[in-house]
Amino acid sequence: MLSRSRHLIAVISGLAVFFAATLVALSATAARADDDCDPPAVLDMQPDGTFSCTIPGGTGNPGSETPGGEGPGAPQPSCDLAAAPAPTGQVAESIIDGPYCVGERFCVTTSVFVPMANPPGEPPNEDSEGRLRFCSSGLEYQWESAWWTGEEEPPTLLERARTAIGQIDLATPTLRTSPSGRTLVRVDTWFWATGASTSESGSAFDLVATATFASMSVDPGDGSGAFSCPLTTTSDAAASDCLHRYRRASLGGGATVDGRPAYRASVRLVYDLSFTVGGTPVVVPGAPTTLEAPVATAAIRVDEVQSIVTGVS
Repeated sequence: MLSRSRHLIAVISGLAVFFAATLVALSATAARADDDCDPPAVLDMQPDGTFSCTIPGGTGNPGSETPGGEGPGAPQPSCDLAAAPAPTGQVAESIIDGPYCVGERFCVTTSVFVPMANPPGEPPNEDSEGRLRFCSSGLEYQWESAWWTGEEEPPTLLERARTAIGQIDLATPTLRTSPSGRTLVRVDTWFWATGASTSESGSAFDLVATATFASMSVDPGDGSGAFSCPLTTTSDAAASDCLHRYRRASLGGGATVDGRPAYRASVRLVYDLSFTVGGTPVVVPGAPTTLEAPVATAAIRVDEVQSIVTGVS
């Protein structure tokens, strides 16, 4: 019995030593992992027992971010920069570049500010400066990545092209008609677009995207189909370049004028896109080749007038 008790005590002592050593090892691992985390990163234990550095509101280890983009296979920029929320607070005060597109998010680049920390590791050279990226999906900007300027990679040519296109502002034209608002069957009706541009451009880094007017088409709204016109911006030009004769009254039209059924006419302006880098024309594979201005519409009532001859002698 005494021998069995001694054996049991030895086993329990051995297990105690094992668990104590394990706890010491885990504590040492945690300490080493914690030492590798630069503020504002915090230590995060993974399910497999390993540790990684994460930043609240950010993603992943800040030392593993790629500052130039999203990596192979990531979605190309497609956000509408006109809808980008305005940065606020210290982000706005420290902004260097942006907003620009990263995938479907709006992003800005800032200098490092308190309480944010410099990127992890040593600067690659004495002229390197810390940079931070904050991104938004339409709400508040959140920290996303950090890097030294000596390590920054510029966006790809396609990313720059898409961002530059997003900066092109093609204003919505105003569709005018003569007669205005009401016309007659078999009478020439003129159409023109005011406020339309012949060319607009946008830029991203060293790339410039230019939209140049290519075509104008008018749909009179009566089911006859759209017809083409040159860029017509005045009534004088419309008299010869952009006119249509309605063949029937607008009794079944989808709009109204003065409470009476009317046709809804529309104008569509299409622009060709071209790109330059440093003033030299370039082809950007995968980039769109055309851009459309917002469609403008106008209601036009079409009446049919019949002559009745009476009192002939």
